[in-house]
Amino acid sequence: MPAQSSVAEELLLMLLWTAERLSQPTFQRVTESYEAWEWRHRIPRQLQRMEERKLLAREKRGAELVFRLTDLGRLRALGGRNPPKQWARPWDGLWRQVLFDLPIGRQTVRARLWRWLRDNGFGYLQQSLWVHPHPVKELLEALEDFRDDVETFILMEARCCVGYSDEAIVEGAWDFEEINRRYEGYQSTVRLDATVVRQLVDSPNKFAGWLRSERIAWRHALAVDPLLPRSLWPKNYRGEAAWESRRRSFELLSGCLCP
Repeated sequence: MPAQSSVAEELLLMLLWTAERLSQPTFQRVTESYEAWEWRHRIPRQLQRMEERKLLAREKRGAELVFRLTDLGRLRALGGRNPPKQWARPWDGLWRQVLFDLPIGRQTVRARLWRWLRDNGFGYLQQSLWVHPHPVKELLEALEDFRDDVETFILMEARCCVGYSDEAIVEGAWDFEEINRRYEGYQSTVRLDATVVRQLVDSPNKFAGWLRSERIAWRHALAVDPLLPRSLWPKNYRGEAAWESRRRSFELLSGCLCP
């Protein structure tokens, strides 16, 4: 990710978590604890760029200029996906299935299709059979060229037959051992306590390093998790525990930055 995007996302993260503790999350109050950091020189330019991209909106509250996150900015701060919101989605019991058999001469198309399916949370039971628990509007748009070629590509909705289970589909379609390893790695990488938080707040360079490591580790964990609705979670799923660790870490930090 380009350096400018990284700085922007880290700033959005701090605005996201500290804003929950502030009635007026002004630029000065959010950033006053790391004046020595190089961000101090970048922030005004970053704020302007993020406002132009509709990630932030500015408001005047008396004599103060207040920046607040837009819905788009909040989603960007979360890494592009909102785990609690996706976990809370109800499931209608239907599996959306993508089945395809592309000719040998269309390997580039096949690779692009696989990448799109992985990036959008689909799990594969076979290389040419992918499943997802929710309707995905973008799928129809992305694959419009195949809509009338049912011998090459088809979309279907189905329930499990008697004798088969949704749990077995989840186990076969996604690698939850790898997903859990990544969440456990995230927790070990960014775990904080009161002593470490004080050290970070007292050292802007350490703070910047931790924030960058946190963002990278969270994105790495989230990249392979389909964020299934709670009713489909496998046993010992570590996603919620990792999310709670993240929330607690930022609460500790914001408590020191914005007492």
